[in-house]
Amino acid sequence: MAEAKCVIVAAGSFVPVELDRADGDYLIACDRGFRYLNLMGILPDLIIGDFDSLKDSPDDLRSMAEIAASDPDRIIRLSEHKDDTDTMAAVKEGFKRGYRKFYIYGALGGNRVSHSLANIQTLLYIKHRGGKGYIMDEKSMIMVAEDEKIDFKAGMTGYLSVFALGDKAEHVTIKDMEYEMEDGIITADFPIGVSNSFLADRAGSVEVQKGSLLIVAEW
Repeated sequence: MAEAKCVIVAAGSFVPVELDRADGDYLIACDRGFRYLNLMGILPDLIIGDFDSLKDSPDDLRSMAEIAASDPDRIIRLSEHKDDTDTMAAVKEGFKRGYRKFYIYGALGGNRVSHSLANIQTLLYIKHRGGKGYIMDEKSMIMVAEDEKIDFKAGMTGYLSVFALGDKAEHVTIKDMEYEMEDGIITADFPIGVSNSFLADRAGSVEVQKGSLLIVAEW
């Protein structure tokens, strides 16, 4: 049986897609993420945020007020003056509820590059606490590898890029991709790992034995 996961819809750019959800999964809307789910007719298990990005949306605020009246435990309202981003607060709530696997949608784009970078850093926060985190959108998936090997299924197409998170990632091995690497070093100041390609008839892999890699798959 597949591990239950926490699915988070954040406030960045979001193209309505079929969310990867199964029985036992826990769905959290972060701030404007509630608008996206509301448009899709999906009621999240939890709504969290300071809701600054919903101030111009009276319909969504009305819907949230109705939920607050009938099921107040479904909403956590955060202060606008806080250390955590709304996405980070959602991840912490997921951990509290026992989830260790996170799919995050709407984590990129939007009006502020800083939030995209913060959400990428959140993947490392998840990794350092024993979880697995994935940023998902219509055309890409982002994850972090740290002292481990990541295997990809045969039949995948598109591009794979890897970047050092931190000064450098060491003992990096990339196999069964268009460009391979054996026991190499990837540094933060040179993007040598960008735009590799999957080979459809092979099951590629990326391994890093020391340090952290940001892995971006695009299709």
